[in-house]
Amino acid sequence: MKNSQEILLKLIRTALWGPDRQALQSPPQWDKVLLLAGQQTVLGLVAEAVPSLPEQFRPDPQTMNRLRGVATNICRSHSLLNRKVADLKTCLDSHDMHSVLFKGQGVALNYPNPLSRQCGDIDMYVGEKNFEKALRILLPDSKDRASKYKHLKHFNVEQDGVHLEIHRIAEILPGLRKDRLFQKWTLQHLESDRVDKVEIGGTSVNLPPHQFNCLYIMNHAWHHFISGGIGLRQLCDWTMFLHRHHADIDPAVLEHDLKTFGLTRAWKILAGVAVEFLGLPADECPLYSAEFSSKSSQVLEVIWSEGNFGFHSKDRKKRRPDGHFAGKLHSFIMGSRRKVRIFTISPSDVFLSWIYYFIRGMANVFVKVK
Repeated sequence: MKNSQEILLKLIRTALWGPDRQALQSPPQWDKVLLLAGQQTVLGLVAEAVPSLPEQFRPDPQTMNRLRGVATNICRSHSLLNRKVADLKTCLDSHDMHSVLFKGQGVALNYPNPLSRQCGDIDMYVGEKNFEKALRILLPDSKDRASKYKHLKHFNVEQDGVHLEIHRIAEILPGLRKDRLFQKWTLQHLESDRVDKVEIGGTSVNLPPHQFNCLYIMNHAWHHFISGGIGLRQLCDWTMFLHRHHADIDPAVLEHDLKTFGLTRAWKILAGVAVEFLGLPADECPLYSAEFSSKSSQVLEVIWSEGNFGFHSKDRKKRRPDGHFAGKLHSFIMGSRRKVRIFTISPSDVFLSWIYYFIRGMANVFVKVK
């Protein structure tokens, strides 16, 4: 592992677990460290960690001011998103719609300082029953759009500069049987009175039950890793969730659920990243073992090379050709090349993802032609 990568991991662990004055042995090359942190969307954690460093290891005044600016902007983003979560929850409540907040502002509450987590979007689950109703309320000027998108996993909408994802279902698993079982399992957890309630923006908001959330957050990260890439922020989210709620998780139930959905290998691979690189105590990570340590290292190397959601990979920098068919072919080739590169990490998951990617791509081509 390169020196700047090692230093960034140490800074992340400092932000998550507290200062360790022996963590750094020499002054970092801050330009490289901050470039990596930006690519992994963990600049907020770096800003949180820097003040605890020995003075001689801290950045120059100009860089310190930049980090303070980052921290200020993240704080403002949290305020904006918290208000939007509260407004959205209040709106849905006023129309008698049950809702559950996924990830984002809910998972940030598990961090020692929630404001150190860089914000993203808002994912709000309303379920199939209320999906079209929710879209009609949020998009009053486009009544036909609700029916048009009723089969999507979620619908994306921009409001007041905030990206919202309104979820019909939580996730889609590859394989008809596994997905059918997953949808049933999702309903049992999200459409019940077992949801966790927290206060965000002065409003009571529903979060998924802990037993659901530990698997869901992991699977969301794994899904994005297999399909296109993730940043360290997503794994920090899961790490902090396990740290805060491991005592609320039944390992036997978790093991059964992971086996049912074919996610045992994925869990153990990402658990290696959380424990061996991000510093989660092994006894706080259910089902952790060193069985897949080499695969965990491979995952981390891919994360370093691609950045958040794969945006910084070499393939993403290649110009997409003009034209519908040429563009689709380019994307398919780039996506397939990536799946070949990560195939050995989890062959069955990568193969199923490629099949789904191929079918979806063909459907998109013919829909456009039609």
